[in-house]
Amino acid sequence: MIRTNSRRIAMGATALCFTGAVAVGATALSESASAAGNESTPAAGSQAAPSAVPLTAAQIRAETIKKYGVHPLPISERNIAKYNLSKKTLRDLVKARKLASTTKAKRIRKCESGGNYKSIDSSGYYGAYQFDRGTWLSNGGGKYGRTANKAPAWAQDLIMYKTYKARGWSPWTCQ
Repeated sequence: MIRTNSRRIAMGATALCFTGAVAVGATALSESASAAGNESTPAAGSQAAPSAVPLTAAQIRAETIKKYGVHPLPISERNIAKYNLSKKTLRDLVKARKLASTTKAKRIRKCESGGNYKSIDSSGYYGAYQFDRGTWLSNGGGKYGRTANKAPAWAQDLIMYKTYKARGWSPWTCQ
């Protein structure tokens, strides 16, 4: 935690704060100086550390778009790093989420797998959209799991979007 303008702010809330680390060091330094009996006046020639200023919503949005290409993020930064997702993939994921929330996509999910993203069919179809292994791998699904049922829901929605872009709704018998 850092102290800014006599308010405590959790580091998670100011993750995009540029001077957060400097402010933490300055706070620790001034506390240790006080504990040693010295006043927390800066030594001659040294400058006081700048206080951490939280970014505005507009600045956070701009930084997120600059780094990832979209705002808000469709998935966690942890998953972005884990799967090494590009800006284009994140933009496609936003579109995939929009398509997956349509009535038609919901009907297909419900009919194909009962809406279960972990579904396995005995005839070799996997996941919420019942992808066969060939379709799953040819549309880039192997990056997220060997079969669709082993991939996260957002990845299945992304592969459904890619399949839909290439072939329309024709691959799904339930419509």
